Amino acid sequence: MPSSTSSSEFENQYQTLDNSQELKTRLKTLVGGLFGFAVVVGLYLLLASAVDLNGRVLGMMDYMPQLAAEHPEKQKVMVFGTSMVQAGFEPAQFDSYLNGRGVDVVSYNYGVGNLNPEFQQYVTRHIRRELERANGTLDLTLLEFNPFQTTKARDVLGVITRDQNEAVLLPLDELWDITRDDPDRGVRLFNIRFLRDGFSAELITSSIFLTGPPSSPTPEQLDANRVRTQMRNAFRETTPEGFAIAAAGWREELRGGRLDKSQLSAESLDALQAYADSFLDPALMAPDLQRRIRQGDILGLDFEERLVQAFINMVNDLNAVSENMEVILLPRNTEWVQYTPEAQARLDATMARVTRETGVTVRDMQDHPDITPAMFVDTTHLSFAAGIDAYTRLLAETYEDLLRP
Repeated sequence: MPSSTSSSEFENQYQTLDNSQELKTRLKTLVGGLFGFAVVVGLYLLLASAVDLNGRVLGMMDYMPQLAAEHPEKQKVMVFGTSMVQAGFEPAQFDSYLNGRGVDVVSYNYGVGNLNPEFQQYVTRHIRRELERANGTLDLTLLEFNPFQTTKARDVLGVITRDQNEAVLLPLDELWDITRDDPDRGVRLFNIRFLRDGFSAELITSSIFLTGPPSSPTPEQLDANRVRTQMRNAFRETTPEGFAIAAAGWREELRGGRLDKSQLSAESLDALQAYADSFLDPALMAPDLQRRIRQGDILGLDFEERLVQAFINMVNDLNAVSENMEVILLPRNTEWVQYTPEAQARLDATMARVTRETGVTVRDMQDHPDITPAMFVDTTHLSFAAGIDAYTRLLAETYEDLLRP
């Protein structure tokens, strides 16, 4: 009997211990889940605050009524395109050069990153609607064709960010049409637009796709980043309080430009150039090229027909509200981005098609001798020092006669 009691007590104690262990396991699972959820939410909020994905494009669109109404005495120039336009064209410098040569002009930088032609055409449609509503026109529109944003490889990212971009860029009547056809998707888009502040749940996924899988930096990359940080700090020490290299969102006073160099001293300008030069280390450039190959097929240029057609739609939209228009190809970093003959042939054929179907001239500046590889900060973007100055001046000189009354 005692042995039976002892055995029963042992079993009870074991059961209690087993329940306790199960409870602890469940608590650990709960805590781990909450921690993981907190990490995801924290990462989402961090990205939402750090990535200016919506602010700039929405600012551009919201500014259109003012753009249509202001400066009727001046000739209006819009340069529309990707982040390469955003980084490479400075309206204040363009206007200053032409005004000094007797051409009264006001220009706008309508470049924004992370949008392929499928989503860019939503913006050009908006521009056309606003100008037609105001019975206004642009005296000159330059529309960038970005080859690696129009490839099949780049289209993969469009699939990931489709909900994000359509929720933000489509007008409400089109969102209602989507909702009638597909209520679940419509609710999701309205949720993104009005409850998520324009950020979709796929933002983290797309950000991982953009940056690629995490990897440990090489010693050469660590050294290059260390030098770049030192040059950035040295530049900041010479600038006025509050000065920023890249404009956050849409800044009306810069008309979409990147920075106002009139605030900078000669010392600051030298430090800015040194900072830009620090980006050119091969340890930084080589992985950037690989990222562009992976994301956009930048060397092969296997174009996606749907994106090419979307670009043609963009040309037609802007041409309808422009006195003069050209499609432009921005300078290419020829040291790193070297096309195969087959890629060049595909690009040439696509540009010939654009002219054939729209009647708009294509101006190819990819290999222009005035722009050198030293004027870039990566394999695609012109630098915020010599690069943006040289290309802005080149555009002003190229279109001076066309804009002269």
